[in-house]
Amino acid sequence: MNDQAIDEIERAYRGLERLAQLVDDLHDAVPANADDARPLFVAWGMLATVQRQSHAIVLLYRYGLSHETAPNRRSMLEHTAQVWWLAQDGPDAVDSMNHGLQYKQRALRRDADAAGISYDSTIADAVAAAELSPNPTQTYLNIGHLLNRIGAPLKAIYAGESMLSHPSLTSAERFYCTGPDGVRLLSEPRYPEGTQAPGEQAPYIALVLLWFAMFSFNQLLAGHPWTAELQRIAADAGIEDVAMNADPYE
Repeated sequence: MNDQAIDEIERAYRGLERLAQLVDDLHDAVPANADDARPLFVAWGMLATVQRQSHAIVLLYRYGLSHETAPNRRSMLEHTAQVWWLAQDGPDAVDSMNHGLQYKQRALRRDADAAGISYDSTIADAVAAAELSPNPTQTYLNIGHLLNRIGAPLKAIYAGESMLSHPSLTSAERFYCTGPDGVRLLSEPRYPEGTQAPGEQAPYIALVLLWFAMFSFNQLLAGHPWTAELQRIAADAGIEDVAMNADPYE
């Protein structure tokens, strides 16, 4: 790794630490929408997941397991997209998520019953009994539609992370190579020559995604209290281009 890459990773570490401090200092979250605070509470759960995934990525990276951070990066992207959606569509996004929950709980009940697995059906019964009106934003329960709405490049990144996260020829071929002497099995992942492994930039990717999730969550807080510090963190970490393109609310 060259000096520039090392400096970028170090700045990512510092940026992640400062973002974590902002979250730690948020003791009382005051919703921007006093009439319906549900988007804030749901988004907080998503944001907390994004932050913990960033911790997991840094830990794996420091132990030489950068390739194995692909599922964490994918999860961060999904949860960050959900925070953005909640900041954009507010209660409509929550209602759509409830529709999704209703469908998934029905599927869980069907599959559990088919397998003869006993379970506490309290939540499943309550969700099944709920009367939910159709919502036009339900289309964004499809992660592809949501990522397209945020920005088409994110969908391409998500597709790449998915191929590394799931069993696929792409994920499998990182662990074998062919040559004049036949196939050689590898215990360490190998990428084509001249190709940078996504995991090499894992802390930087984690910083960008956590920053974006926090930027979106900030829109749900009364007074947007993180704005100035988020801008400073972006500048210090060298992600000003992300910050400049992040504001879909103006």
